Amino acid sequence: MAGHTISAYADEQTYKQVSELAKAEDRSTAQIAAAALRLYMRLPRRAHDALRRLEAAGPEALDAAAWAAGRALLDQQYDLTVAKGLREGGQASTSADEAALLEEAASLVRKTR
Repeated sequence: MAGHTISAYADEQTYKQVSELAKAEDRSTAQIAAAALRLYMRLPRRAHDALRRLEAAGPEALDAAAWAAGRALLDQQYDLTVAKGLREGGQASTSADEAALLEEAASLVRKTR
């Protein structure tokens, strides 16, 4: 698939965070930026407006929204994984397994804050 280059300005803190994340994930900064853009473009326009209002409200509001969005993504991934396991003939996980998985997911989200 042919691609195009899109430039973006990032403040020093964002640049450092993206660079560190790219290194940790063994990806390029361009791959991180492209993934962020793909997600943003899938959001409804009203979510774009909400994001701008949250940015204007300050970092705490944006952090809370990012945590909630991360949680929603992890919930969706969990649901897809369970559905795939059930389709492939696996057994539904026990509540103890679910609790451990949810705690691990929450800890991963907290690490990115």
